[in-house]
Amino acid sequence: MQELTKTAVENFRKKGFVAEFFESGEDALKYVLKEIGSSDVGIGGSMTIQELGWFDALQRRGKAIWHWQGKYDGILSDENNAPCYITSANAISSDGAVVNIDANGNRIAATAFGSKKAFIVCGENKIEKDIPSALFRAKNIAAPQNSKRLNRKTPCAIKADKCYNCNSPERICRITSITTFPIPNLDMRIIFVKGSWGY
Repeated sequence: MQELTKTAVENFRKKGFVAEFFESGEDALKYVLKEIGSSDVGIGGSMTIQELGWFDALQRRGKAIWHWQGKYDGILSDENNAPCYITSANAISSDGAVVNIDANGNRIAATAFGSKKAFIVCGENKIEKDIPSALFRAKNIAAPQNSKRLNRKTPCAIKADKCYNCNSPERICRITSITTFPIPNLDMRIIFVKGSWGY
């Protein structure tokens, strides 16, 4: 475990979050499967979950709802209303904060309100020393790479290099959240996986 990861786990726990570190994606998945049981689970847009390859295992043990794996009217609402929700973060602050930027607000909404279990699954590559550094990462690393992946017509998507604070109608930076303490009635688990996962 990297020193910054160790600091992050300790600080999230001090604040009252459940925070766990796993040496592999397989170990992390076993923990998550045990925690969600047979409950329906929604999955927010996440390259981390995609790279870890968790969808099939989540689908086998019960209903898994992910708009990357199926399309129908209302799928985002169904994702968000599931009793368990799994996504990642654009950045993590080692002093115990989760930073996310959304185009639609679905991931932010699902991890900000409701009586459910929410799992934030992150590689060590997403951990920064403090909130300003985490915000910088979310804006200048995660968002440009996601814009490029989505073929958005934005300045940041061309080189996937940095935020240009554009006024493009296709920008994905529309809502930003910083979660610094556990939210009442929301059981948020911060799951760190060794290595680099997602953007």
